[in-house]
Amino acid sequence: MVSKDSILENLEQLPQNRWLEVLDFIQFLQQKEAALEALEDAEDIADAEAALAEEGFISLAEVKRELGLK
Repeated sequence: MVSKDSILENLEQLPQNRWLEVLDFIQFLQQKEAALEALEDAEDIADAEAALAEEGFISLAEVKRELGLK
């Protein structure tokens, strides 16, 4: 695993004129992470909406009983 210190040491070895490229890449990774989280959230919402659209009702007590939670 790479440590924060290792990243900072490597950054310090780069010429200062390359730091903007590093910052751009960090921002790209942040945007990518945010996009993945948004996609996962959208999938979760779609699954929840599909479950709500199903007919029937299962009480919390029944779910607990099926899971052995009493």
